[in-house]
Amino acid sequence: MANRRRGAGSDVHSEVLEVLLDKVRNDPYPSTTHLDMLEAMLEDDEVDQYAEVLLDKVRDEAFPSLDHLRRLQSLA
Repeated sequence: MANRRRGAGSDVHSEVLEVLLDKVRNDPYPSTTHLDMLEAMLEDDEVDQYAEVLLDKVRDEAFPSLDHLRRLQSLA
């Protein structure tokens, strides 16, 4: 694997979290695999950010995904 220098203070966890959150945020039907990966790596201080992404999806849909609702329910 090629060596890449990351910016000062950045870490792989934060970068992967942001990539996955962006994918979920921008995909009308996000991958359950991406959602599962996010939930597995969330730290306590990141739960609200993830919940907000899911809440935005639920708010925007006339018939929100039952999976999204259940995921939110488990975070409550």
